[in-house]
Amino acid sequence: MNHLPSALRRRALPTVTVAAVALVLTACGSDDDSSGSSGSGEAAAQEVSVSTLYGEVTVPAGPERVVTLAESALDVALSVGVTPVGTAASRGGDSAPAYLGEDAADIPIVATVSEPNLEAILEAEPDLILAAGGLAQEQYDALSAIAPTIVPEASTGGDWQAPLHTYAEALGADDQLTEELDAVEERAAALAGEGGFGGSAAVIRWMANGPLMMNANLMPGSLLQAAGATPIQVAADLGSRPHSDPLSLENLAEVDADRLFVAAFGADGPGALEAARSQPAFQQLAAVQSGDVVEVDGSVWSSASGPIAADLVMDDLEAAAA
Repeated sequence: MNHLPSALRRRALPTVTVAAVALVLTACGSDDDSSGSSGSGEAAAQEVSVSTLYGEVTVPAGPERVVTLAESALDVALSVGVTPVGTAASRGGDSAPAYLGEDAADIPIVATVSEPNLEAILEAEPDLILAAGGLAQEQYDALSAIAPTIVPEASTGGDWQAPLHTYAEALGADDQLTEELDAVEERAAALAGEGGFGGSAAVIRWMANGPLMMNANLMPGSLLQAAGATPIQVAADLGSRPHSDPLSLENLAEVDADRLFVAAFGADGPGALEAARSQPAFQQLAAVQSGDVVEVDGSVWSSASGPIAADLVMDDLEAAAA
């Protein structure tokens, strides 16, 4: 693909229309249309089709310039050896998720969690965009005018791995991802075999406005169950909601479990958790009294879902069971 005109790169795009984006890209690619039908079969052989929320999407078989607009997409890309040319900032942050370390530190930020920067994405000249599940139609239309855009279908039955496979298929690396996720499951099964996680367990995200019970079907809760723990009912009954509404300290008893994994999240989360520790409602929790409260990384345990994050969750589970 030819470089975009400098005038477009300078233009602010909050109000850019899909038609305008498509027109520019058509102009950029017009020089390449002279190849004729003789290359059509060869081009088809270099493309694959991926099933997404918005139907079947044709993507290049070996994408070279990938933009990731979801933390899990970035996690998957890095885990299979792909370094994106642009990514979204972490939830509440202005850089890539810290748990991904130096591999992600220098990737340009081209979006927030909720809003893609179309100008920055255009300048990155992607040949593939991996977007977050549930992306709105309007945003999808704008992004897909720039490059093939993959939006995973909503997972059913608490299958946290399904969206990851959609990303990996688009990257041509689903076999590699499967091996990595199988290794994670084997670690969890080993813990279950050792009997270190009998009883109930729950994951709580602690924010400035109070604690939230995380859905038992998200990645950390699923791995806890695979390791032998039983989810508490309130976490199992959240359905498609990722977490409960904020709880008052007076209602903390509703989320008590034999073992609690507490993930402070956001700039003010750690301070709010520290202040709560001295409150009677916190001190009366069974897990507190038995010494079975484990403080964990909020960005990993309450926001992430990729294979790298899953390995970090298993590190914490193995340490807790030791």
